[in-house]
Amino acid sequence: MQLGFHLCYGDVAESHFVEPPDAAHLVAVANGLCATVSRPINFVHLPVPIERDDDAYFAPLAWLSLDAETDLFLGLVHHEDGVEGAERRIRAAAAPLTAAGVEQYGVATECGFGRGPAERTAPLLALHAAVIEAG
Repeated sequence: MQLGFHLCYGDVAESHFVEPPDAAHLVAVANGLCATVSRPINFVHLPVPIERDDDAYFAPLAWLSLDAETDLFLGLVHHEDGVEGAERRIRAAAAPLTAAGVEQYGVATECGFGRGPAERTAPLLALHAAVIEAG
């Protein structure tokens, strides 16, 4: 059985309760989980707000310390700005992830598909494929 963690800022009507200044709290929680959970963690998912494609938001990722068996997924895919927006966020995350020794990671939506309208699901899946193809 796999174990994974989706870290989330929480939202109502697709708006966060709190707009994070950067990814520092996410990194602290992910590192804490890897340091204290006794069984293997298969994945950690970190959300990325749509408006954040700046170096300041991603800089704390340089301190990410996941176990070798833990896959990272960045929730940087947003239906509102498609492949172009995801690519901006991927570029901003590149240097800090390299500094942390993260050589590859998966992409995902920021908070999943569950609360969005059903008609958005197929286009979001296609958008994931397009982001992966572009990369």
